[in-house]
Formats: sequence, C-alpha cells, structure tokens
Amino acid sequence: MHVTFIPGEVQDLWDNWGLEMLVLLSFTIQVILTVYGSRRKDIPGLRTRFTVWFTYLLSASLQKIIIGKLTVIPESDPSERNIRRELKALFAPLLLVQIGNPDAITAYSIEDNRLGLRQLLTLVLQVAVVIWIIIKSWTHSQLSFLYLPLLVSGLIKHGEVVWALKSALTKGSGIITIQEIDQEANMPALFRFLPEDIPNIELILKAYYRFISLKPHRENWLYQPLYESLPHMSIDEYAPEDIFHITDAELSFMYDVLYTKSPIIYTKAGCILRVVSFFNLVLTLCGFSVLFRQEFSRHWKACFIVGVLGGAVLMEAYQIVQLPFSDWAIIQMIKHKDLPLMIPCLRILGPRARSWKRWSNSLPQFNLLSFCIHDKPIRCGKILKFRGIDVELKKNRCRTRIEFPQELKALMVQEMKDIDGVRRLKHFNQRGEWSLGRYGSPNDIKWSVKRDFDKSIAIWHIATDICYYSDAHAKDSSPKIQMARLLSNYMMYLLAMRPHMLSTTTANIIFQHACDKLKGLTVDKEQCVKDEKEACRILRTERVPQHLNSERKSETVVTSKWNMLRDAQRLARNLMLRENRWQIICSVWVEMLCYAAANCSTDYHSEQIRRGGGLVTHVWILLAHKTDKYHISD
Repeated sequence: MHVTFIPGEVQDLWDNWGLEMLVLLSFTIQVILTVYGSRRKDIPGLRTRFTVWFTYLLSASLQKIIIGKLTVIPESDPSERNIRRELKALFAPLLLVQIGNPDAITAYSIEDNRLGLRQLLTLVLQVAVVIWIIIKSWTHSQLSFLYLPLLVSGLIKHGEVVWALKSALTKGSGIITIQEIDQEANMPALFRFLPEDIPNIELILKAYYRFISLKPHRENWLYQPLYESLPHMSIDEYAPEDIFHITDAELSFMYDVLYTKSPIIYTKAGCILRVVSFFNLVLTLCGFSVLFRQEFSRHWKACFIVGVLGGAVLMEAYQIVQLPFSDWAIIQMIKHKDLPLMIPCLRILGPRARSWKRWSNSLPQFNLLSFCIHDKPIRCGKILKFRGIDVELKKNRCRTRIEFPQELKALMVQEMKDIDGVRRLKHFNQRGEWSLGRYGSPNDIKWSVKRDFDKSIAIWHIATDICYYSDAHAKDSSPKIQMARLLSNYMMYLLAMRPHMLSTTTANIIFQHACDKLKGLTVDKEQCVKDEKEACRILRTERVPQHLNSERKSETVVTSKWNMLRDAQRLARNLMLRENRWQIICSVWVEMLCYAAANCSTDYHSEQIRRGGGLVTHVWILLAHKTDKYHISD
C-alpha cells in the first residue's frame, strides 16, 4: 500500500504547475537581486545583507533544481508535435538568462572571485545541459526557432558573468603601470580639456585614476606611491568633504570591480553585447506573442511564458536605463566628450552625482561601559550561551550607528596630514607615538600606546570616557571632545564587532576581560551603578578594589599580569593634568585608526565595502596612496 503525506490536489498542482512556480520564484529572486544587489554597499545592517545573501544562494540552488526537472523532458519526434513539451523546453534558454545574474551582483563575496575557475566550470556544464535540452526538444517548428534568440541572450548573460569573475582579480581588470597610464589613458590631457563649468566630474575622474593606478583590491602589486609619482593626482589641497567624496568614488570603483558587471558593461564590447542581448529578448517576446496571439485562451502556460518573457525584457530595460547613473558612465562620457550629447549629459549628471550614495556614510558606535552597565538577560539565554552566540547577540543589541559628521571628516584629514609629515611614506608601524611626539608627551602617557594594540584600545577607551564625563559641561564649546568620543566608540566597535580588522588574535580575550573587570567594579559597590557618568566618577575619584587588580585563576596568560582598570585610571589622571588633552586624545585615536587600517588584510577591507563601507576602509585607501611598500623604515 502506497502511503503519501501530500494531498492529491497539492500533488496535481505540483505536477501541472510545479515547473512554472519554480521559474516564477527564480524570476522573483532575480528582481530582488537587481534592486538590492548593489544597495548593500550603502545600506548597513543585517536585513539587507541577509536578503541578498539568501536570494543569491537560493538562486543557484533553484536553477539547478529547474534544470534537473527539464532534463526529464522526453525526446521530441519531428513528425509529431507536442505544444506543451515545446513550451516547457523554452524554459531552458530562459533559465540561462536568469543564471547570468543581474548587473548589480556577479559575486557575493571576495571568495567568489577567487573560485572563478570553479564557477566557470559549473556555468559551462549548465550551458551544455541547456543546449542538450534544446537539441532534444527541437522539432523544426516556428516555436523551436524561438529557442535560438533566447539562447543567444542567455549565452551573452552567461559570458558576462564569466568575464566579470575572470577579470576581477587579474590583469584583465586594467592593472597597468603608472608610466602606461600617462601613455595610454592620456590622463593629463583629460584633465587639461575637462569642462571647468561642470561641478563634481573632476573629483570622479581623479578618483578613477587613483583607483586604476593603485588597484587596491590586489595584494602584492608593484607600485610607487601615487603621491610622489603623479603629483597632479594629489588631493591634499582639496576640502575635507571633497577628499572623502573622492575616496567614496574610489572605493565604489573597487566594489564594482569585485562584485558587479560594471567594469565590463561599460566597455565597447560590453555595450554591443548588451544591445544584442536586449534585442534577442525583445525578438523572442514579439515572436512568441505573434505565434500564440489567437491561442492564449487554450494555452495558459503560453500566457505564463509571455509574462515571464515580458518581465525579463522589463528588467533588462531597467538595467539599461540605470547605466548612465554611474561613475563608470561619467568616465566614459569624459573620454568621449567630443561625441554628440556627451557634454549635455555631463552637465545633467555631473551635479547630481554628488548626491549618489556610494557608502552608508555612517559611523558605528560601541561603548564598553554602556554594554556592561545595561547588560540584560536575553530570551533563551541558556540555549544561546550553550551555542556560544549569546555574547554576539548582546553586542549587536548595544551597537548603534550615527551619521558621519562633517567635523570628524575635517579632523581626520588634518590629523592624517600632520602624521604624514612625520611618517614620510614609511609603513604605518606606530600606534600613537608619532602623535604624542608632536605634543612632547613624556613617558607618563607613552607607556599606554606601547601595550598590545587591543589592550591600548581598551585602556584609551575607558580613559576617554572618564575624561569625557569630567568635561561634559564643556563639550558644546569644544567640538573635539565629541569627536574624540566618537572615535573612541568606533575603535571599540572594531575591537568588539570586527576584531579581525585589528590584526590581533587576542581581541576577544581582551574584550571579555575588560567586561569582567568593569562588571566587577559596578557590582562591587553597595549601590548599583545606574549610568556611565556614575561609573566614570567612581573610576576617577576612587581606588580600584584590590581583588579586581589581583590575579584570578580564571584569567588567561594574556591578561594574568594586566591591571586594566588601574592602567585606565592612571592614563585618565595623566591626561586630566593637561590643558590640551582633547587634542592629544583625538590625535592618538586617529593614529590608532590609521595603524589598524594600514595593517589590516586587503581581503577584510574588500569585504567591508559590501557591508556598507566603513571609516577604517576609507583611511586605508588614503594611506595606501602615501605609503611606499619598499621604503626602508628608520
């Protein structure tokens, strides 16, 4: 006796329309990827990233299931037509178009580019299966001939993915020497004849050539620092807002090279292929509509196919309409400014490009005192603790984001210029010593930046909070007070949420140790500490209990001889003795941020730009243009 758990009506529906439902779901996924694929670079947060991640992975799995269902189509007899079978076979080349992915996403992460050869093999096998399905279903009818234009469009979309993945990390992506840039791209001429009355396009052009000269997503590429070799490409004289705008565009180019089709669709060959692909889709839609113009009432599946084909044409048209609204399009218009309509288009797009979102323009914040004081139990805490994710969920709950203030941009630019005057193209190997040296700080402060990097961050973070609440009455009159705390919270965010970007293996241990000490301090008091201000008052005016400074059996080798609270108190008291303490604090935090950015792996920066970007990655790209990899440090 055959036992089934699926009702007969549901089974019949699946047998008759299962393939169509899968194709419709696949098309819906393509629409989601088209809309949200590139938005992840300017929308931070888990919701957008999860949507893109889920649909990207589901798309690949779904396409394999559909191809598997299509392979069971029986072989056609040319002398005996079967409209339903021929309609079903039309899904094969249509699926090939969907497998090609939209322009907004060809790779989800940097690993997709590194596994490009493996993906190439998968794509080739999928193409071979689709062609086999078409050959098996061929009947020499008019409907069969519609397979061909759709197949051509699918092959083009497939080829774009292979081309994009292959060129992302190879010399084919435009990696050339600085001498070749001057010779091939005629860069000085482009600047010399650039229309001066069109705002913003000079910044985009400068960002493009700074990117093409450095290729920051490629490790171990031999280059000379752009700052010295091409002085006309320096951005030192620009306003801080313009400097960050150039950096935004430069990182946007990097994102597009790694994760989208932009670098290939804006080439001559890419434009021709896009026109041919769109023409073939429209030809298939029109041909199909003509063949079934009088039979749609008898063939509901033909109506469905027309709907999906129409959706594919509309989605392709949407992507074509979006092409001019890109930095890549502006670069091509500048290069071909002598052609008709190029200058008028630049006059329209140039000013508007200023407001295009290229990153989230937000600054994540994480305050350690707030995390410890307001730590509350979470639902299913025991289960989550058993799985080892309870702390991560609590961290996410405590994390906040603010809009990146203009005052902080100005502070960052000025401090980095001051550091560059001391650094002189050397690799960034200091974590505050250069800044303290500029202020003539003696050893009563320098000891704090010679600790392990993660320990220095924890000490300076707590000391900054102590000073902040001591000078809270003056924060409105001195913007640097607020800027220093924003930088302090951002560096603690990196320590707590992005420890891999600090080039340290003990960040999680240090974070947990700091939490234990601070929680022990607040719980030790007779009255529970209610807020950060009271906790800082205790740290500033009272002596740390001896049992919090002594070693404990539970402590690790990394923290066993480290009195974190005593170090933070000592640093805060030494800073409070100085009138220029906020200048010192800001300078040290900027230098620590620069050290973290310069020593972080390129892959981590590449991943960060798809998470909404980050200040640490902007600092990294600015430093890269002023660092000689082969400069011998003193």
